Amino acid sequence: MRAFLIVPGDSGAIATAIASGAHALIIDMTGLSSPVPFPEREQGGPSIYLRSCDLERDLSAMMAMAPHGILLSRCEGARDVMRLGARLAVEEAIHGLADGSTQILPLIETARGALASHTLADASGRLAGIAWDAEAIRAEIGALTTRDRGGALRPPLAQVRSLIRLAAAAARVAAIDAACPPGGDFADEVDAAWSDGFEAKLVLEPDQAGFVTAFGGRAPAPSTER
Repeated sequence: MRAFLIVPGDSGAIATAIASGAHALIIDMTGLSSPVPFPEREQGGPSIYLRSCDLERDLSAMMAMAPHGILLSRCEGARDVMRLGARLAVEEAIHGLADGSTQILPLIETARGALASHTLADASGRLAGIAWDAEAIRAEIGALTTRDRGGALRPPLAQVRSLIRLAAAAARVAAIDAACPPGGDFADEVDAAWSDGFEAKLVLEPDQAGFVTAFGGRAPAPSTER
């Protein structure tokens, strides 16, 4: 499996993240007054995706850093992806980047986005995958926790997770499972993601990235049938 490591936009955190073995880094550029140095595109290095809570304000500065892609927060369907794609085409021309070279990674964080996820299949050739945020959707629907006492996802969140997996399959891109919250059963979540066909997982810590990339699935439990 691949790990998409979410990191703050400071040079120390980025250096640590690069050494984690993550397939991709998602760097938060929100509110940064000056560009943060990160490695140029290198063969075998992690893909660099930039995110901001205010793309309208920050996109031009982000594109000056020539990232592999842009994380589209609170994506609510194909229209959002196509709108960003049009802006990226302009910014690529301004910054001397190849047309279509910047990918889009939509992050589903709302109920509307979950219900519209099927529209992403034909949204853009820039689509790099589809990810989702369980905690954000939990907060929007008013659920007290993401999981029940037995550790299973609450039914609405389980449904969203299934929609993301199906939407990614329809779009022929990677399905990226939600990050495990602090205190959660990380190993169990990674095993579930692998078993359910997710190609990648969002992670919050560098050591989690190493675990995901090395994961090959747990051995099946011994059968109790006779």
